[in-house]
Amino acid sequence: ISVNPKLGSCTPASFLGAMMTSAQLGLEVNTPLGQAYVLPYMNKGTLEAQFQIGYKGLIDLAYRSGEVELIQSHIVYENDDFECEYGINAKLSHKPAASDRGEPIKVYALFKTKSGGYGFEVMSMDDVRAHAAKYSKAYNTSFSPWKTNFEEMAKKTVLKKVLKYAP
Repeated sequence: ISVNPKLGSCTPASFLGAMMTSAQLGLEVNTPLGQAYVLPYMNKGTLEAQFQIGYKGLIDLAYRSGEVELIQSHIVYENDDFECEYGINAKLSHKPAASDRGEPIKVYALFKTKSGGYGFEVMSMDDVRAHAAKYSKAYNTSFSPWKTNFEEMAKKTVLKKVLKYAP
């Protein structure tokens, strides 16, 4: 509440619920670790506290499962050698260009389990922008990290999408 005074105006039940969710998952809220956040949101005229898991919290939970061996996210540039194929024989290959990589065109994230399973998600930069415009309240603000650190925000977005399928 000292960091975000609006949380003090949220309904006590919503604040307690958000904190309970955090405790159940074993994630710290509103700390520099970036695991989770409790944020005030207006819901039908009532200010409520809402729990939001951060991408670092998702990564932590995936590794904590004991089943995940690797989690990565990368930007693909126009001069990189990149191949992506979905389906029964899914394939993902990315060889960065040695120099002059060009403009960013795609972003992807992947995970690999200790048993050899894997999953990946690929998004074009246009898809990332459309996703941000639809789901990020900060996307069109002047202080938005989407304006100052777009590539990192893109990697975070695709990581959150792929980790929905991870253990």
